[in-house]
Amino acid sequence: MRVLIEDKEVEMNTEEAWKEKKEETPEEGEDLGIKNSERAASPEGASPSENSLEEAAFPKEETPEEELSPLELELKKKEEEIASLKERLSEKEAQIESLIAELKKEIASSLSRQAMHEREMKAIKERANEEFLRKLVEVQENFQRALSALKGSENSPLKLGVELIYKQLEDLLKKEGVEEIPSVGNPFDCNLHEAEGFVETDSCPDGVITDELQKGYTYKGKILRPARVRVARNKNIQESEKETEE
Repeated sequence: MRVLIEDKEVEMNTEEAWKEKKEETPEEGEDLGIKNSERAASPEGASPSENSLEEAAFPKEETPEEELSPLELELKKKEEEIASLKERLSEKEAQIESLIAELKKEIASSLSRQAMHEREMKAIKERANEEFLRKLVEVQENFQRALSALKGSENSPLKLGVELIYKQLEDLLKKEGVEEIPSVGNPFDCNLHEAEGFVETDSCPDGVITDELQKGYTYKGKILRPARVRVARNKNIQESEKETEE
């Protein structure tokens, strides 16, 4: 009886040990399963660096907005607003540059028109001055004729008054730039003189002005009125020219 009991106890102990071992085996299997699953997840022989290259080649999808935190959502919203503001700013800068270019063109055109207008007004003023001074010269010449008529009445109030007006007109014309054209004794110049006839003489060189019928004037270097003159024809020169031709 004692032996049997011991055998039963031994058998019972053996079964209990086998059960305990069997219960431990799945836990080890679970560890093996975990390791196998990890091996299945990564290719055979793949190193950690190769796994990182694969992750770089195939990036993970962006996290949906539902999974972002409130702070991340606010940051993303601000970034979008900044990008929109930068785009609007570049558009406004382009508009400003275009407006500045148009303004420069308008200013240049306005300055050109203003300069042209000033030149036209100056030319009109010069022509008006020339016409006025031309008439004023005629008035001065009339006073000169009046003085010639009053030669016999010396120290008369009338002559003194005419001389005073004549002198004032002469000073005014000189001040405005009106000058007499030299005539008698000078060579004839078709740009300054207007020939009214010729005088045959042997006392003056050929082409020299002998008489002045009407004075000529210039105004600031321009002809206000040409001088009307007579030009000498030297007889000796004319005869020598005839002999040469024969």
